[in-house]
Amino acid sequence: MTKVAVLCWEESRPWVSALRQKGYSVPWVDEPKGEAYKQIPTVEPDVVLVDLTKAPDRGREMVIHLADQADMRGIPIVLVSERQTAARGLKTRVDPLIVTTPTRIVSAVTTALSVART
Repeated sequence: MTKVAVLCWEESRPWVSALRQKGYSVPWVDEPKGEAYKQIPTVEPDVVLVDLTKAPDRGREMVIHLADQADMRGIPIVLVSERQTAARGLKTRVDPLIVTTPTRIVSAVTTALSVART
């Protein structure tokens, strides 16, 4: 089963339900604050979903940290934001990176999996 680690704010938790309804396992759900996100590699996710709707600067810091981890290389990161500019400065540092809106999360995760490492 495909594992999706999710960093989202409380009001965005319906995203987790939507992913589970489509058959994805969501073994990690936390708010994008604090330092707990550094443990995400231990759940060996196939995709990481990061909510940038509330605190985009903090979310970008987390994305950079995760992308720099050797065991996370090649694991797609999906950024969720209403603005395409949320990924500014990340596209050259994170590969693969998918940027999506809250209404297109499930399709973005599917796309991310199609470009994931084999």
